[in-house]
Amino acid sequence: MVPGKSPIVKALQFLERKTTGEVRVHFVDRYFETDPMGAALDIFNEYQMTRTQDRNAVLIYVNRRTRRFAVIADEGIHRQVGQRYWDELAVNFREDLLSTYFENAVALTIFTLSVSLEKFFPRERGAV
Repeated sequence: MVPGKSPIVKALQFLERKTTGEVRVHFVDRYFETDPMGAALDIFNEYQMTRTQDRNAVLIYVNRRTRRFAVIADEGIHRQVGQRYWDELAVNFREDLLSTYFENAVALTIFTLSVSLEKFFPRERGAV
């Protein structure tokens, strides 16, 4: 382990070694936010996350002040795991956000996504 690396960075690096899926994390610090899902969709589109080869990108959007969040997934991964998966992920993420530091909650969610993305979109051995 490299001292000073956040749990989020470690989780993203782990994910990148396991899968071709793409996960991005976006934080905001707004006091007032009426629609985190709408804001996340705008960012998902701004980052052009539908351009992955297998349509397997996921955006984790978190408001650090309010602990409100949204998780947006492209159609390739959604088709593989289904809506129930995302509903359960959201319940677990919400519980983690309320019970631990937000960095740890995000890292746990990334690790969970890693397992699913690796199952359906594994990185070939030796690929970087």
